[in-house]
Amino acid sequence: MAIDNRSSRHITPWRLVPSLLSLWKKRVVLIFLAVLLLAGGASLGIYSWLSGSTFTEERGSFVERIQEMSSLATAQGFVKAVIEQEDNQLFGKEINADLPGTERKLLMVVPGTVLAGVDLQGIDERDIVVNEEKKEIQLTLPRAEILQEPSIDTDNIKTFSVEGIFRNDVDWNEGFALAEVAKDQISQEAVEQGILQAAEKNAEKSLKGFFEQLGYSVTINFQN
Repeated sequence: MAIDNRSSRHITPWRLVPSLLSLWKKRVVLIFLAVLLLAGGASLGIYSWLSGSTFTEERGSFVERIQEMSSLATAQGFVKAVIEQEDNQLFGKEINADLPGTERKLLMVVPGTVLAGVDLQGIDERDIVVNEEKKEIQLTLPRAEILQEPSIDTDNIKTFSVEGIFRNDVDWNEGFALAEVAKDQISQEAVEQGILQAAEKNAEKSLKGFFEQLGYSVTINFQN
């Protein structure tokens, strides 16, 4: 009977530790790389999503800022309307005949304030074009208009009249009625003096100054 004198090899657990550590490190590195790839892919996806919405969000933000500047796109005018009136009355009744003592010549100077402006509250995203690469903005604005009816300065209304012996002086009710008539004349006079053009220039100046501070050049067009 043959006897095998080779002694059996015995491996202690401690000798396996370096190999296990090396394998574990490789697995950790692989897992770490996988996490980096996932994070990179997620970041790329988020960036793509954000870059796709940045233009819309930025344009919407610009629209809100423009709307907030509405009070700067105005012009105020101080105008005096002159009303001349000549009629004939007898005992408070208007007559067609020019009888002596029934005539009255009236001259009223009515001062008022007119406010005109560009309605920036009506601006939406269709009215603004933003070129981020060139830092350029194109704006389309509505034309200026009278924003409200003229405000009459009743304390400074001047009345000059010449009455016949059968006529009375101008009373308050009649004066206020004529002042209301003067509002249309005041608005028309303000428009003729260029208040609408002044409001558009103020709007253009304010908006250009605002966006130039943000690094943009602005081209402004007004609707026809």
